[in-house]
Amino acid sequence: MALTPKLEIKQSQSLLLTPQLRQAINLLQMTNLELNDLLTEELNSNPLLEREEDFLALQEDDNTIPDIDDYGNEQSSFSDDNLSGGEETDYQNEFDDYGSDKEGYADYESDDWRDYGQAKVSRDDDNPFDFIEKRASSNKSLYDIIGEQIETVFSKVKDRMIAFILFEQLDDAGYFRGDLTNISAKLKVSTTYLSKILEKMKHFEPSGIFAESLNECLRIQLEDDGKLNDKLYVLLNNLELLATRKFKELEKLCNCNTKELQNMILQIKSVNPKPAAEYFLEQNREVIPDVLVTRNKFGEYIVELNPQTLPRLLINRRYYSQVSQNSKHNKFLKDSLSKANFLLKALNQRASSILKVSEEIVLRQYNFLEKGIEYIKPMTLKDIAEAISVNESTVSRVVSGKYMQTPRGVFELKYFFSAAAGSYIGDDDTSTLTIKHKIKNLIDNEKPEAILSDDTIAAILGQEGIKIARRTVAKYREQMQIGTSGERKRSKRL
Repeated sequence: MALTPKLEIKQSQSLLLTPQLRQAINLLQMTNLELNDLLTEELNSNPLLEREEDFLALQEDDNTIPDIDDYGNEQSSFSDDNLSGGEETDYQNEFDDYGSDKEGYADYESDDWRDYGQAKVSRDDDNPFDFIEKRASSNKSLYDIIGEQIETVFSKVKDRMIAFILFEQLDDAGYFRGDLTNISAKLKVSTTYLSKILEKMKHFEPSGIFAESLNECLRIQLEDDGKLNDKLYVLLNNLELLATRKFKELEKLCNCNTKELQNMILQIKSVNPKPAAEYFLEQNREVIPDVLVTRNKFGEYIVELNPQTLPRLLINRRYYSQVSQNSKHNKFLKDSLSKANFLLKALNQRASSILKVSEEIVLRQYNFLEKGIEYIKPMTLKDIAEAISVNESTVSRVVSGKYMQTPRGVFELKYFFSAAAGSYIGDDDTSTLTIKHKIKNLIDNEKPEAILSDDTIAAILGQEGIKIARRTVAKYREQMQIGTSGERKRSKRL
């Protein structure tokens, strides 16, 4: 066959991710705060968009509030019937792996223990919390750091949800300020069970987090550093004497001399009395739930979107009709109108998706809402996706950063789910979180002279009925930021 250039006609199908569709996908996974920032940008760049409350305020000032007929003809609001223009698109089932980022929308002295005084810290009203400055000071917020540890340590959905609720009780310094009795009554679980969860969380990083007192915070850090001994333990139990400089009395109680006491004081000063102070405590901002779950007089659970988080935008068609008569700006206005219509459709689709997913979660977790957290039902993203006939990736984006307010408390939607991994164990899949926890336990308990390779870990898990490949062990290990067997061997030798 001759190799010569030629022209030919070919018909094929391809999937193009337009900027509008990328915007629709990104809107789905945005939190209400991120969405508000994006809409502010859109309002600044699109002259046809305006907030409903601004429009109504302007009409009141002008005393020219239109009647219902005028309003319907000249304004387009974020509702079911007025979203005209543009092609109808189902954003839920078109894409699997696109739009997982937010491309195009980016732009988004150590403390002395004596200064701590009262353990609980309150912010200075004259010095408001600076989001940007705190955000720039750390690559990850404390919320991210603790959230990753919760998912690694706790394999059960129930335990992770309890851990998340306990996390909400941290103050700015990193101390646990919750009342286990109240939490126990709300979740219908024993205080003993809650205490066990809290005790595990006291071993999270940064060291000293979740302590309930200054004494305990310092003790945990010294214990983690391998410095805690009997004399130092006694000194920590008598910090009030140290604060009032009653050194002779302390020497007697600790059974030590002046030099030993000085060394112990230096060790206490070497740890941080406010373990969370250097982190941006993102979780401490007021959480506004996206979904509200209430119970009506018939005992039925009603799921609705929180009106506070629903954006209410209008398209000013009167302005469009007036200015579009000038041909100089006609193309720009047409583009602006098209973008505005598409944005309102995407917002409507986003609200609909969140509501569908939330309704299915409430339906499956009825016993949890009725009887308490002991009755939480394990479920996966796939379960919800199949139930509401959407793609699993759509559910993943919907639950990202969204919160649901229930009679049992406010929960992040993702904490109702548990990922699954293939195993030898019957029909019940083993949670990936369970596997990660087992891998971490094996590595934590390995001896310096017998470091476990990824192959060995895979073989041990196989004996327990969990079938995963060596490369899967390596992937989970890297996700937990645990070094290779060689790195761990060198570290333990040092």
